[in-house]
Amino acid sequence: MRPLLASLLLLPVLAACQPAAPTVDLAAEEEAILAQVVAFNAAVAAYDGAATAAVYATDAVILPPNQERQTGSAWFESMITGLEQLKGTFVVTPVAIVVAASGDLAMEEGTWKSTIPGADGTTFEDNGKYLVGWKKVNGTWLILFDTWNSDNAPPAASK
Repeated sequence: MRPLLASLLLLPVLAACQPAAPTVDLAAEEEAILAQVVAFNAAVAAYDGAATAAVYATDAVILPPNQERQTGSAWFESMITGLEQLKGTFVVTPVAIVVAASGDLAMEEGTWKSTIPGADGTTFEDNGKYLVGWKKVNGTWLILFDTWNSDNAPPAASK
């Protein structure tokens, strides 16, 4: 009975000796994600498909509006080529970033705006919201999931 009692009394001491859980500087992780958002916007503005793709994990899933599920960097090259041909713009602005306590996953919510100049001098503008899931890979934040949609109604069907 005494060995059992001694063991029970020793449990709180042993529990106190456990190493502390590593602490994650959530603000620093959020800043690192914001830096990636800046890199993304710069890559899109430069019509650089490879640099745009570099912000995404190799296994990223992209869920663009009115298109099928996409994966892989070839999609970015196509998107950027199309945007460049149109002389269009696309800019994202984060609204909220939530980093998991583990420091290796995060969610970002934001807004986006695009403009495409028309041949007739008009400009088509669109805007909406997006949701991005981030994961930390070898110390770098990369997009794992990306989806967005427009705040505007689709054009009316012509008769």
